[in-house]
Amino acid sequence: MNLNYEKSTIELPESWRAKAPILLSAGLILLCIGFLCAFGGSSTGEDNQQGFKYLCHSYLANFVYVFSFTLGALFFILVQFLTRAGWSTSIRRVAEILMMMIPYLALLFIPIIAMLFAGSSALYEWNGKNIHSSVIASKATFYLSKEFFTLRTVIYFTYWILTANWFFRISRAQDESGDAELSLLRQKWAGPLIMLFSLSASFAAFDWLMSIDADWYSTIFGVYLFAGSMMSFFAVMIVINMLLQNAGKIQKLVTVEHFHDMGKFLFGFVMFWSYIAFSQLVLIWYANIPEETFWYQVRLDNGWMTFSYCIIPIHFIIPFLFLMSRHIRRNRTALTIGAVWLLFAHWYDMTFLVMPNAGPAQLVPLLGHFLGGIGMLSIFASMFIWRADGVPLVAMRDPRLPEAMAYTNPIL
Repeated sequence: MNLNYEKSTIELPESWRAKAPILLSAGLILLCIGFLCAFGGSSTGEDNQQGFKYLCHSYLANFVYVFSFTLGALFFILVQFLTRAGWSTSIRRVAEILMMMIPYLALLFIPIIAMLFAGSSALYEWNGKNIHSSVIASKATFYLSKEFFTLRTVIYFTYWILTANWFFRISRAQDESGDAELSLLRQKWAGPLIMLFSLSASFAAFDWLMSIDADWYSTIFGVYLFAGSMMSFFAVMIVINMLLQNAGKIQKLVTVEHFHDMGKFLFGFVMFWSYIAFSQLVLIWYANIPEETFWYQVRLDNGWMTFSYCIIPIHFIIPFLFLMSRHIRRNRTALTIGAVWLLFAHWYDMTFLVMPNAGPAQLVPLLGHFLGGIGMLSIFASMFIWRADGVPLVAMRDPRLPEAMAYTNPIL
């Protein structure tokens, strides 16, 4: 099989490089406008505390939204080496670039840490002095102290960054040497590292999102966030690869078979997210314990009922029916439309998880939150372009690349 391609076909499009500063500027502007709308639209009279609370919740929801893409990318890389998969070799480099954005996104978490050390309880009640619940008060004495929270966050990011950097560095070394032993080395460590990943991702979900309601608990909340992260990761992968091919890049290296497989994973994680979300809901509904049901009650009061119920068709029914067809999953354009829809659905889900705790549903603050989400996504896109600049978009000397190029999906 001839795998000799022009270098220009596996490099970032020149036009993308010129758009990176524009995307960054536009993202910052939209982020500021969105936060001003969220702050101003929810402030009441001379009391700006409610507006600041809405702003903090909006920032966290939009941060976790884009960060989940990179979390999904890191797991994807780990599991590909754990299972010794060959089909994904030609798309794996884009995922590697995505996971290498974790250090940049870690910087975006600094405002949340700064807010904690400033003594604000706008986002996390356990950081305040007037705690209404004895359960929260007991947790706040140690586990949910700002010092231990920060330490755990540093540990999470350190693990993710070191793991991503190690895999990426070896992958780039293989670009130079073509040494098959470098693939075996990554396979050797994928198992232990994926176990640490599961722990870090679950605890990060508990700390960052679930502790907003610190007197509520769910043992599968970490899996819930993981399912959404993997779904959004595959949606991002489909969109990026489609845009690259529209720009004349990697056209013969990423085939309809790879899009089909990404579409199958996208469909699978839509189902998995739905299963986890339903399992969490039905167990809490069946037990009917006030300490558990209040989390859903918050999302059904203060104007959030319609918003919450709409997550069912947006995140499950519509994508389930659309992606079920094999023909859709093998059509690049149709699959990309489904991926874009699910990127919106994932943002909607992050909003559902976080924003009801900020206060009543209001049009202007929610519009500002949406603009902030677009701004964060634009910043993420500019970061991706800068990180991908100068890096081959396909690992051309990976020994399993011929296997990826010969791969076909069976017709059942």
